[in-house]
This record gives sequence, structure tokens and C-alpha cells, in this order.
Amino acid sequence: MDLTKNFPRSPYEKVGGYMMLGRTIDKAHATLQGLLGEYMYDCPLDKVLFGFLGVSANQLLELAENSENDEDLVGSLKNIQVERNTEEIEQFNDQILKSGPNDDNSQAYFAQLRQKHAPDRSDISSWFDIIEAEEGRLK
Repeated sequence: MDLTKNFPRSPYEKVGGYMMLGRTIDKAHATLQGLLGEYMYDCPLDKVLFGFLGVSANQLLELAENSENDEDLVGSLKNIQVERNTEEIEQFNDQILKSGPNDDNSQAYFAQLRQKHAPDRSDISSWFDIIEAEEGRLK
């Protein structure tokens, strides 16, 4: 995946039932290929995902390197991740979906991004929405 020319998947897109996982997989592949561009693998949202799954950034990189596709990666991930039931996964998705700035510094950064990418959208309050605005997918 060349993130110097393309965007990673939307954080809203679920892979293996998890929001953010597809995007993180895309960034892992780009990291392995040296094509991450301006993106950051193991960013704060990735860290939330890794924490919930009970895996490290390096473990997911290894899975990405040794998997042919998302299905293979998710299958391998299930062998090492913390076991989660459907309700826990839904709660995680809801939590990360609503995740937004949580201190003065992140609030200022968020406001700067919103002003740059969606100045007329005061309804934007989550990191997912800011990502969508930056990448031109915001509806």
C-alpha cells in the first residue's frame, strides 16, 4: 500500500468486526514497504486498537508481513489477541467512533484541523470525522 499516493481505508470501515483495523492494516503494509508518507503507524488511535486487542504494534506488523490478505491477518490475529465477545467489540467500536480531543492541547490541534478541512462544520467532534474531512470523505 502506497500511502504517499493514496489514503488508507476509512476508520469507519470494519475488518474482522473492528473499526479502525483496516486503516491500521493499511498503515502497517505501508510501513513495511517504506511508503507511509505523512501517516503515522502506531498513532494514538492505533494504540487504542492495539490495547483493546492486547497486541503490540510490532505484532500487527509481523502479521501484516506474513499474511496474504485481511482474512489471513484476522485469522492469525485471533490466535494472539485477547478474546472478546460481540458486546465488548460493539462497545469498543462505539467508544473509538466517538473518540475526540481530551485535553487542551488536543482540543487546539483538533480545532486547527477542523478550521483547515471543514470550517463550516461545527458538528464535527470526533477524530474519525476529522480524518474523513482531511481525506475528502466527509459527508
